Amino acid sequence: MLQLTVSQQISNTAYTFKGTGIRVYSIEEALYHVYHHWRESAEDFSSAKLISWVDSLGHPRLADKIAGIVGLTSFSRRMVAFLGIIDYFSPEEIAALKADLESWEHRVEWERLKDQADHLVTKGEPARALPLYRRALKYDQNVSLLNNMAVACMKLGNHAEAVSLLAKAYASQPSDTKLCLHYAEAAILNGDYDTGIGLLMPVKSTPEAMFLQGLAAYRQEDYPAALSLFTKAADTVGLYNRCIHKIADTYMQMRQYDKALASLDASIPDYHVKAAEIYAAQGHAYMPQAIDHIRQALKLPGLPGQGPTPDQTPDQTVPLTQTGHTHTGHPSTATNQDEAALWTTLARHYRNDYDIQRASEAIANALPSENPLTLLENARINKSKGRMRDYRSGLSDVLKLVKEQYRNQEGL
Repeated sequence: MLQLTVSQQISNTAYTFKGTGIRVYSIEEALYHVYHHWRESAEDFSSAKLISWVDSLGHPRLADKIAGIVGLTSFSRRMVAFLGIIDYFSPEEIAALKADLESWEHRVEWERLKDQADHLVTKGEPARALPLYRRALKYDQNVSLLNNMAVACMKLGNHAEAVSLLAKAYASQPSDTKLCLHYAEAAILNGDYDTGIGLLMPVKSTPEAMFLQGLAAYRQEDYPAALSLFTKAADTVGLYNRCIHKIADTYMQMRQYDKALASLDASIPDYHVKAAEIYAAQGHAYMPQAIDHIRQALKLPGLPGQGPTPDQTPDQTVPLTQTGHTHTGHPSTATNQDEAALWTTLARHYRNDYDIQRASEAIANALPSENPLTLLENARINKSKGRMRDYRSGLSDVLKLVKEQYRNQEGL
């Protein structure tokens, strides 16, 4: 129990603070406790239980004052208001604690914003994460935040900002290998190959560095060097999927589509999506194969005339309109952004194959959407139908959405 008591009115009824287990018998003792244990008193100092206890001491006016501070939005403001309900602390003591409170509050808000943003990036929503990172930067620009925000920027294709963020982080921790690799990747993606390769020199023999050197060679159209580096880096489990994708991309750039297909591993994520991309790159004649792979990625039954997918028998083949995935005017049937992107890709391939009916059915499964690519594909399908008013309206919606997303990302 606290020993300091300055009040002449001491109750036989104690108030016990949850965070410390300390019992107090007067308002002065409660104030003293909260001042010196403010973190542990966060749940107590304006609680209904404490207000009722103060009222029971015969101080209804003070109880009302405490109840009045509950609506204050800031924790530090509530705490300072509580400590000022009577003239117990000097202005200097209050000012000193206020500085500590605001610093702590900023740290808590920084952690909250960063955690929310990190979670959104993990979920594949970097555009929603970026405004939260920007708000967090106002409180603290530590290495972890700068790195994670840069990763979000790279996922959005904003490589110049990623380079700027990682340059600040790298200046603080130049010995951090992971940070160095991120910085090098951002520089390469931003077209600053000399800086990127220079950053990789201390770790150039590692698989991660070989992959990034391959990326630099690929972007500079040195495809033989890129293939060699991607192939060497592919021996590392953590890089295997990325390397396989880039090897296929490299063969596609060389227009060696058979080798691109042969380089794929059916066990990698997005195998069907990548295979469809390779077939679609070869022109209209290969569109049926591209469509079939996207349908397999969506786990849809095969179409008549195309043959069944590997896990189906011939009598299971049904058209898209009989799969239960047709649009009914309700929200999108896609369960996540990845699935919606697959429906959009399927719609594009059908449109390019001049099958506008199935293109319409496919895009309907991705709508409504906040993805500009989905809205753009829907507009193009309307154009193919000759619905020019809907086409122009759709383009207008795309522009509005892109502007809105840009403002949100920039915190404008």
